[in-house]
Amino acid sequence: MPLNLQDVIKSWCVKNSTGDPNIRSDVTCVFLGLDQDGDEVEQFISCGNSLTSTFKQPENVKFLNNLPVFKYENDGNTTYKGVPIFAIDVTNSIIFQEWLSGLANVGVSTSMSDTLTFTKNEASLFSYSKMYLDWLMRNQYCPGCGSKVIPIDSGTRLQCTGPPDTCPVKSTNVNNVCFPRTDPVIIVGIISNDGSKILLGHNKRHQPTSNGKLMYSCIAGFMEPGETIEEATIREIWEETGVKASKVKLIQSQPWPFPANLMIGCIGIVEFNNDFELINLEFDKELDVCKWFDCNDVLNHINGVDVDGLDHFMLPMSNSIAYQLILKSIKGELTN
Repeated sequence: MPLNLQDVIKSWCVKNSTGDPNIRSDVTCVFLGLDQDGDEVEQFISCGNSLTSTFKQPENVKFLNNLPVFKYENDGNTTYKGVPIFAIDVTNSIIFQEWLSGLANVGVSTSMSDTLTFTKNEASLFSYSKMYLDWLMRNQYCPGCGSKVIPIDSGTRLQCTGPPDTCPVKSTNVNNVCFPRTDPVIIVGIISNDGSKILLGHNKRHQPTSNGKLMYSCIAGFMEPGETIEEATIREIWEETGVKASKVKLIQSQPWPFPANLMIGCIGIVEFNNDFELINLEFDKELDVCKWFDCNDVLNHINGVDVDGLDHFMLPMSNSIAYQLILKSIKGELTN
């Protein structure tokens, strides 16, 4: 790392340790943790251990290699060691911006679709980083007294800089710090009780592709205060599709950093009785198309078989939780 960049980080470290109110004037950093699986000498990004072995290694960026290993010595015994990993907001740092713009061989993600090409490890670190940095960006001043709040504990908490006797937040025993929020969102695959049908919808916000294809996917929505996951799932199914689910299964979850969500993947099971399965898009009006599809037809489509009626049909990207819910549903894995 160039010396001028090291100076920026060292300056942040000093401000962090002293609680300087101007800690955000250059960069905002969050210490995410240590990569502790590697050898004594690590290399940037690709060092062959369980955390970083899948990362894309930049080419021809020699000065990034051989970063120092962090150690903590306790009575002569090494307690912690590894490569420290930080998330850094460089919005206010011209030095960092110029350096990043010069790294022609390092991919930079600029859209949500870019993140869907990440490896699992890359996606995890990206989610972790973005959620913290978004939270820090959105919280600049104390809600109790209007004073600046500064990141403490290496960026993972916020502390009001105002005097305790005039700040109703800082004067309390517990609420003098603010922790990052995570907003739970349920994402739901909807299937018939016999497992033969799957309900998929097209969100009107998603424009058709250049060849006229529409992306059909699961439904999703925020949980409301006081709701259980099951209640939120049944409510969202009814609001968006008019269909009435009778059973809910919790399947898997996935961080979704747009901006700070936890996607909770569920399956809603609908009993076909000439009432519960009837579609009505007039409640929420988020979908412009919603249909029951034969599971075997969707599975054949995924396998490259031409299926009548699915010429303009497409699914979410394969590493999304929506696709995984759909795939497990049409394979009959979720009805038992």
